[in-house]
Amino acid sequence: MEFLKYQVKSLNIGKVETLTYGNRTFESAIRKKSVQEPIFLSKTGLSSDEQAYKDHGGEDKALCLYPYDHYSYWSEVFHFSDTALFGENLTVEGLKEVNAHIGDIFAFGEAVIQVSEPRNPCYKLAAKYQVSDMVIRMRDTGYTGFLLRVLKEGLVTPNDDLVLLEPHPGQVSVSLVNNVKFFDRFNKEKLEKVLSVDALSESLRATLLKQFKSETT
Repeated sequence: MEFLKYQVKSLNIGKVETLTYGNRTFESAIRKKSVQEPIFLSKTGLSSDEQAYKDHGGEDKALCLYPYDHYSYWSEVFHFSDTALFGENLTVEGLKEVNAHIGDIFAFGEAVIQVSEPRNPCYKLAAKYQVSDMVIRMRDTGYTGFLLRVLKEGLVTPNDDLVLLEPHPGQVSVSLVNNVKFFDRFNKEKLEKVLSVDALSESLRATLLKQFKSETT
């Protein structure tokens, strides 16, 4: 059996810093740098990587992945010369919101990881790049990236592909979840479909359950 493989363009870690962009100052580890050496991936993320607050990190959000395929779009919006543009841990080619599904399981080096939810666009990105409508652009294009949990810990390197071991049978794409989150919030059928996926992160499940109850009451 031949497994689908996706090339890792960059493996990235960062430390929490106090950053000032324009008139905004905040704590963030958004300025990640690529690493070349093997690094340990635990249930809570990459060794030496830090997260600034509760909306990032934790076992359901151990890794952030951003598709390299979207970089060409953003090159028309602002100038850049590096990877990890969006503070992602993994910059990956070919694996996008439309073909990544909640619950899909991948081998990554010695580790095994699973898609858990879309990445939520953050004001810190807009501040960093001085693009005031960055969050709106990410939402409207669907170019959000997504988060993953770690099912098996182990050493990983930027030379390791992501190998699809087990596609989730529900086939609920990250794009569909973004659609429910941002545009079709009270579509009962879509909400039921997303909520039926056991691998959905607990925090997003709680949010969507509130939407579902609002729709059904």
